[in-house]
Amino acid sequence: MPSDLWQFHMYYAYSSYLCIINIICIISSIALIFALWENSPGWFRGVLLLFLSLFTVIQPLSIYQRAKKQAEMYKDELELEFDDKGIRVRQNGKMEEKNWNQLLRIIVKPTMVVIYTDVEHGYILTSRVLKDTKKDFVKLVKSKRIQRT
Repeated sequence: MPSDLWQFHMYYAYSSYLCIINIICIISSIALIFALWENSPGWFRGVLLLFLSLFTVIQPLSIYQRAKKQAEMYKDELELEFDDKGIRVRQNGKMEEKNWNQLLRIIVKPTMVVIYTDVEHGYILTSRVLKDTKKDFVKLVKSKRIQRT
């Protein structure tokens, strides 16, 4: 779903250096609006509002548009199976198996678990999909990853 990919990209954006830049720009633009609003001409007020909206509205919308395009590329149904050996992925009649020691990393966020199989590929499992099994799933995945080292 585009909203799941959007959320993933927002987590990524706000857990990197981009987050620090965004927060500084948002706070600065709010401070400038409060400090300069009364004595500023209309065009300058528009610039101040545009600067604030770049980081609070425009950037999230552009990330959503990118997520929407990305979601359209992956419309095929995907089936994931997890067991003691690893992960089995079925898609379009093809099956791929990954042992636990082949996984690159696992990231647990409040609303999703991301399993990276390499630097460019991974699987997003949202809380909506995992439902009540999320804690057990995270425990399983982490215990299998610990055995690797």
